[in-house]
Amino acid sequence: MRVLLSAVLTISISTFASSAEINRAPGADGADLISIRGTLSEGDDLTFRKVAASSEKAIVVLDSQGGAVMAGLEIGRAIRLRGFATAVAPEALCASACALTWLAGSPRFISSSSRLGFHAAYRVVAGKAAESGVGNALVGAYLSQIGMTESAIIYVTSAPPEGIDWLTPEKAEKVGISYALMRSQAQRTVTLTATTEPYDPMSAATRFYGALSSADGEAAAALVVPEKRGRGPFNEASIHSFYSAMSTPLTLKSTDRLSENVVRVSYHYITTAGRTCSGRADVQTVHAYGRTLISRIKALDGC
Repeated sequence: MRVLLSAVLTISISTFASSAEINRAPGADGADLISIRGTLSEGDDLTFRKVAASSEKAIVVLDSQGGAVMAGLEIGRAIRLRGFATAVAPEALCASACALTWLAGSPRFISSSSRLGFHAAYRVVAGKAAESGVGNALVGAYLSQIGMTESAIIYVTSAPPEGIDWLTPEKAEKVGISYALMRSQAQRTVTLTATTEPYDPMSAATRFYGALSSADGEAAAALVVPEKRGRGPFNEASIHSFYSAMSTPLTLKSTDRLSENVVRVSYHYITTAGRTCSGRADVQTVHAYGRTLISRIKALDGC
């Protein structure tokens, strides 16, 4: 198994796209390495099944800030059915939908520097935002199917609606979420080649407002620093509710780089109630977890 862990640490992960990048490469000891990186989107579960179809044994390496929860659940079901392991490499982020996918691994691995966290029960079901009770029922059924304990199910479905509940060794032991830690001696035997995205505030702002245009709260929130998800303008359900009620969907008109970390955007939309907005906002970004994330948005024109 140490050979497999060494292979996990050397996997090269491709750059971020609008949907997750899912790739397979041969690994050591007969196990393939299947990498999932980026925002999970609708249809990624179908891509995963195709990529994994010819693998008899695999470790699924996760590096995702979250995204479409239903895609994450379906990938998790496929992982459990195939008996694949899951891993979050050192310095990698696996949050929200990604963390639910990770739970399906048998066995599960993380590093002491991995960041793995759970987020609340906002779910999109058949294109509609499900209230938290329905969302928790769907997640609870999934967790039961992959063999999680009652304590683990309660823990995961009780995650806070604002921000991320980061998994710690103490919490994992208390609720019965077992995993193996990637040991530092194994890490020293290899060169970590997983690449990070270049800092690109313009692209992050463009993708965020593209998600608003589609009323995709999950995709929009996945572009926000985990600590602020679910709050104010970064609440997934509120994003979906507001931006789906448009007679003219939001259109991004321009983006301008004001400074190293700030992008000014201008946009236009008309609500179904007839309210017209031609607005601007300053989007503050940071480079964290190997990607560009949004930390703050300041609206300049009241909409």
